[in-house]
Amino acid sequence: MSTTTSPPSLRDRRRAETAREIVAAAMALFASKGFDAATADDIAQQAGISRATFFNYFPQKELILADFARARLERIHSLLDARGALSLDALLQLFISFAEENERATPHGRGLLPQTVLRPACQQVLQPLFASVQKGLAEGLERGGELRADVDARVFAESFFGLYLTTTLQWSMHPDPPKGWHKRTMRQRLGQLIQLARKEGAA
Repeated sequence: MSTTTSPPSLRDRRRAETAREIVAAAMALFASKGFDAATADDIAQQAGISRATFFNYFPQKELILADFARARLERIHSLLDARGALSLDALLQLFISFAEENERATPHGRGLLPQTVLRPACQQVLQPLFASVQKGLAEGLERGGELRADVDARVFAESFFGLYLTTTLQWSMHPDPPKGWHKRTMRQRLGQLIQLARKEGAA
């Protein structure tokens, strides 16, 4: 028996739009003032909502960071859904594009990255999403057929994603990282991992 998914109601669409507006307002304030300096009142005023409405959507300010990170993870799922089979080159390019976006952040914005990964409230939301992304990457890579026979796709996906996070944290916690370091290092590290795992003739 086939199942269909009902389109979101007008109420659901409005709620989603309000959440996006809150996240956009908050991230702009975080980038200009810093996470700790931007208060719930500041965010509510910037988004044009009441303080009560803000907390109705985000009971903890940290959850805004988790919501922002979720949007990036959804881009990975979108790539997997669109391609089915995932090539190693497409995977590398996607994560390099994330590094390029990161490098455009202000110093305050750069400081948000470790908080997004390390704050307990964010971890509770993001850990299941990380696991889902890694599982999807492994399945896409298996369909792509470019990994050597002795390379476990799940282990490779976990290693690839973990290396991305480690490199991003290293860059974001540097007081004054050299221009282009994040993208350049990401390409080198992830590229080398791919080179070690790619089967001969699959380039």
